[in-house]
Amino acid sequence: MPIPIYEPSNRLAQIASRVMATHEAVQHLDDPQCRIAYQTSDEAKHKGTRLVYADTERIKAKYKAWMPYDFLITFYWPNCEYLSDEKLEQLMYHELLHVGFFDDGTFVLLPHDIEDFRDVVDRWGLDWL
Repeated sequence: MPIPIYEPSNRLAQIASRVMATHEAVQHLDDPQCRIAYQTSDEAKHKGTRLVYADTERIKAKYKAWMPYDFLITFYWPNCEYLSDEKLEQLMYHELLHVGFFDDGTFVLLPHDIEDFRDVVDRWGLDWL
């Protein structure tokens, strides 16, 4: 099995900027103190029988010397390359909802509040992707 390739993505950063500018629920993330990196992977990731389109992870403190970010959002390109720009923006919105931080500057990775985020389901329905 080949080792997946991960690459920084300016395209995803631009999508995230658009999403932050147009969705009030994530506008607060457009802040220099909240450092998010965006990358693509050539891995066709699965979780059981389901495709994983993207994921968000919090960067552990011990890695921040090498990677000066608080969060990393990865899009698994083989699974989402066929998505329209609108669907990519919806997926980015979903991933940005995982990014949280408190007034004291502490960062946290937020879980779904139901099977998905209630806001995503309310906006686009259960089968949004």
